[in-house]
Amino acid sequence: MKVVSRVQLPQTSETSDLYVKLAEDTSIDFHLGDREITVHEGSTISFNTYFNSIYEKFYTKYTTLSSLYYLLKLEGDFEVAAYRETDETSTKELIHRQTVQGCQLSEHVKIVLPELKQSQDAGRIYLEITCLSERGLFTEGLVVTEQEKHRDISLGIITCTYKKEAYVKKTVNGILQDSFLQEKKFKIFVVDNGKTLNQSEFEDYRVQLISNRNVGGSGGFTRGLIEALQEDVYTHFLFMDDDIELDSEVIYRLFSLYEYAQQDFAVAGSMLDLYKKHILYEAGALYNKDFDNEGNSRYSPFTVTPLKQNLDLRHTTSLNFLLVEDNIDYGGFWFFSFSKELVEKIGLPLPFFIKIDDMEFGLRINEKCELGIVAFPSLAVWHEPFYAKKPGWDFYYYSRNKLITNSIHGSLTYVSAVKSLTVDIIYHLLRFDYNSAQMYVKAFEDYMQGPNFIRSLEPEIIHSSICEYSKSHKSQTIVANNITNNEGYQITKIGKFKKIISLLTLNGQLLPNFFIQDSIVFVRDAIKEEDRESVCKGFAKKRLIFFVNEMTHSYQNELDSKAGIHILFAWVKSVITGRLRWSDVSAEWRQAANNLTSIRFWQNYLEPHR
Repeated sequence: MKVVSRVQLPQTSETSDLYVKLAEDTSIDFHLGDREITVHEGSTISFNTYFNSIYEKFYTKYTTLSSLYYLLKLEGDFEVAAYRETDETSTKELIHRQTVQGCQLSEHVKIVLPELKQSQDAGRIYLEITCLSERGLFTEGLVVTEQEKHRDISLGIITCTYKKEAYVKKTVNGILQDSFLQEKKFKIFVVDNGKTLNQSEFEDYRVQLISNRNVGGSGGFTRGLIEALQEDVYTHFLFMDDDIELDSEVIYRLFSLYEYAQQDFAVAGSMLDLYKKHILYEAGALYNKDFDNEGNSRYSPFTVTPLKQNLDLRHTTSLNFLLVEDNIDYGGFWFFSFSKELVEKIGLPLPFFIKIDDMEFGLRINEKCELGIVAFPSLAVWHEPFYAKKPGWDFYYYSRNKLITNSIHGSLTYVSAVKSLTVDIIYHLLRFDYNSAQMYVKAFEDYMQGPNFIRSLEPEIIHSSICEYSKSHKSQTIVANNITNNEGYQITKIGKFKKIISLLTLNGQLLPNFFIQDSIVFVRDAIKEEDRESVCKGFAKKRLIFFVNEMTHSYQNELDSKAGIHILFAWVKSVITGRLRWSDVSAEWRQAANNLTSIRFWQNYLEPHR
């Protein structure tokens, strides 16, 4: 008997709908160490949920699993029904029904499922348990198989942190305290770029704390990967961000996937919104592609397109939509797993410091791995959404590293690169966001220095200077968000003529000062692009306040014509001088890729230059 996964119960009421659906007279006692569900006659416990569905279509495609059954701990009398739904329809297909009486918690109740389907008819399977007695209890559910696993898996779990002590400790302790993971072979490598943790805080032999200088996320993950590789005992590795919320069951399921895998593949864990925990923020993403109005993917340079974004996982239709599999270009390092064999084929991540390192790494995996990257439903973590992160300096890394990635993996033309960056620069100038606008110019200038820029300069020095540069204009301040919902707020529609005038004058920055009104305009900066208000709403106004409904704070940007014109001229100058060197620089980055992803390079890079 091998346990493939567990029927998990929620740890908090906030995430309850992702685990179980209950009638009003049914409750979970969250105060118990071992949570249980109390039910009454006629009440149904439904596991038609994100975390507790069996995603049959994925299991039969990527693993050898073909027969599963449930082991349940129940007290009382129950009717247990198993259903299947597919991506074609939301109709419930009853595949098994069983009445059980006089159940005691001391013994498991066995619910055998039909043979898993191997075709397009495969879907998503879940249980619904109806109480037939006056009172009943549910305390545990296991998904089990009698099939022997194909291989033993040992997992090197690598997390890189920079002053996120509370998150890291909680994640590590959650993994160590999981009783089902005790039988699994793993070790956690905590790479501490901020040097704020102590080994005494991680006394378990399965945790190794690695003090590291601040070489960013890519440097931290790579340092941990090198340490794990040197032990030469791990078949697979898992990268996890430091600021996630994790249900350790996700790691248990990852073991099962690889134990029964038919072929090698990487796993991209999905990202759930930390602030709206029922929302799927991303399940893998596309590189240099977006979708047209008919839903077909198309080439779009410099575009990163999240997949399955903003799905409400409380709805059955969303769960069934997860069965429609995408061809994924990469997965975020908040939860990303891959085999030792893949590392031997493709090398280590690029020294990007932060941003786009996961994208470039994923592109190499897809080149060398037949099955590529899989966003297996229910393998997910909660992570702070990107709409809540506005450090400013990240635009530099985002743009510089995309330029490098396009040089290595694509055929980006000079015109396309300049066009894309110009759009970003103009957009931020229209917002009076001068710090962000100049980050794009700086990114292009540093990219044009070629790979020796990364080889010769200390990453800590580069990052420090970028952070300072991103604060050089004092025209942006953080203010309280006084608009917390849509009630009473009127969206302003901007006419085509006003948009043209706004663009030609940089939202009034090219006009004489007497045209500028000393007033404040609120602009909704929604999560979804289609819900955002036009920045042209602030034409010839002195201050713009950008707010997102979900956030507690907003950003106030103040017009500074001199700064805007200076950045615009600096960009024009960079465009003119860069034209002559574009082809040579692109070739240099392409030729340097193998060296920059080698262990020899990284071992030197991770040590301070003397």
